Amino acid sequence: MRIILRVFAIIGFLSVLLVAGAIGLGYHLASRQPKLPDTIVLELDLEKPLAEAPATDPVAGLLGNQRDTVEQVVRTLNRAAKDPRVKGIIARTGNGVHSFAVTQELRDSIAKLRKEGRFAIIHAESFGELGNGMQPYYLATAFEQIWMQPMGDLAITGMQAELAFLRGTLDKLNVEPQFRQREEYKSFAEQYTETGPTPANREAVDSLVGDLFNQWVSDVALARGLNETAVRAAVDKAPLLDADAVGAKLVDKLAYWDEAVDWALEKAKAGGPEVAKPELVSLHDYSRSPPEMDLSITEAPLVAMIVGDGAILRGDSQADPLSGAETFGAATIAAAFDEAIENEQVKAILFRVNSPGGSAVASEVVRRKVLKAKAAGKPVIVSMGSVAASGGYWVSMGADRIVAAPGTITGSIGVLAGKMVLRGLTDWAGVNIEPISRGANAGMWSSNTPFTPAQEERLNAFLDSTYASFTQGVADGRNLPLDKVKQIAKGRVYTGRQAKELGLVDALGGYATALAEVRKVLKLAEDAPLRAITLPQKRSQFEFLLDMLSGDARVSLGDAMAAQVTDRTLAPYRPTIAALAPYLRTDQDMVAVMPAMVRHGF
Repeated sequence: MRIILRVFAIIGFLSVLLVAGAIGLGYHLASRQPKLPDTIVLELDLEKPLAEAPATDPVAGLLGNQRDTVEQVVRTLNRAAKDPRVKGIIARTGNGVHSFAVTQELRDSIAKLRKEGRFAIIHAESFGELGNGMQPYYLATAFEQIWMQPMGDLAITGMQAELAFLRGTLDKLNVEPQFRQREEYKSFAEQYTETGPTPANREAVDSLVGDLFNQWVSDVALARGLNETAVRAAVDKAPLLDADAVGAKLVDKLAYWDEAVDWALEKAKAGGPEVAKPELVSLHDYSRSPPEMDLSITEAPLVAMIVGDGAILRGDSQADPLSGAETFGAATIAAAFDEAIENEQVKAILFRVNSPGGSAVASEVVRRKVLKAKAAGKPVIVSMGSVAASGGYWVSMGADRIVAAPGTITGSIGVLAGKMVLRGLTDWAGVNIEPISRGANAGMWSSNTPFTPAQEERLNAFLDSTYASFTQGVADGRNLPLDKVKQIAKGRVYTGRQAKELGLVDALGGYATALAEVRKVLKLAEDAPLRAITLPQKRSQFEFLLDMLSGDARVSLGDAMAAQVTDRTLAPYRPTIAALAPYLRTDQDMVAVMPAMVRHGF
């Protein structure tokens, strides 16, 4: 028996070494920097979704699920705009995989590339085949040439929100939703408490859809040299067949992908016979190649870049190793702020927030760190991503400056709490639940009984206190009169453009605008170089492998999947505007799963 056990032990050890060697070789090959040609045409696949933050979970990297980030793509495009080897860019699109705000940020980066004299062509087999093509076409209009494959269609059919209400179903199941909110526009619970939208909910969603559509129309009209009336008419006629799209001057040419590639390579040779043979280089490979060394950058101010992405939860961020997606763990983000505060070289913090909200107390943990950084003399500039609402706005409101894209979903300054009472359902099913407790309010959050009057009083006290803290925090952080904050709060969601008009946001844009704000607060020239460090620093796959071999690494797929469910659970308004997924989507599904009990949060 001992001999057999030893044989199996040796086989197991050799297997681990073999796997470790294979992973190590793969990591080495993946980390090798590609050699770039002298004449480059960048190739960008815009049908692949982008991440907000680099994956900190090494398992995702080992499984090959690491995606380029928004910041990485924007930074690489800005670098390419100044690289004389880069003559232009060719991209492909067709499916809507980016949010409205990220699309606007990518459009700005392509515009900057064109401003520096680079050509830009984009190709689509179809814009939203049998679906909605508003988002991919919106992105395509940043390019000088828009080509579409013959037989493709231009499905710019407009924007529509479909609000689902489950109260009728819950009544049939004898389930009683008990929710309270501050104030009337905090509409998340309406899908459970109402059979149709309240006037406030309808007004807010209509305003949201209307402003996003108006942004789309005006930007497309400007990019294509058309008047807005013609663009609106094309939307009303869509989906447009291939020839109709060309006739409406929304598509430049009907051609195939290989023909677009030939055009781009030929365009890159326009500089004359001395130009080296152009080659296609993926934007990902280009980003991995070392830029030319600028000695002045070594003395540039250091900026800490911290990304809070996903539902805001207490504790550490949780990662899904299968997808690389993470939750916004308050403890993890707080530790990153502490690291930035303690690092004497860090002169400012760029805080990217992409969150629909979550835990109230977790949000306050992060807000406290923002204030602590400011007190330490390190300005904090917030860059809002696709969504920075409710708790996402709470963590942002104390920053020195707030930057949002015109299409960012923000605001939702309010709070809700409640639970589902399942007593009627369990009685119908013949399930008897007998509580045995101590304390008058021990069963306050039980799904077996409704709130008592005393519990209702405590619930309202919590809501009033939290809402008062939220509105006062906005007033203090934004230097606004409290009365005005109370008028514009009420749980209402705004676009970034609307939020700027109300004083909730300082500037419109993405990473580039946020970095410009960093330079302003540091009193630097507009083109002054900056160094950046991303916090928290991720552990490499090789380090993770060593930990795994030593027994120090523990990965729980159950915890990761639970984190994903929680992320969906706490998305307070995604269900309300689920039909806007092609424009407002994040990397998670636009569907919320309501548990039996929601204690409190944003």
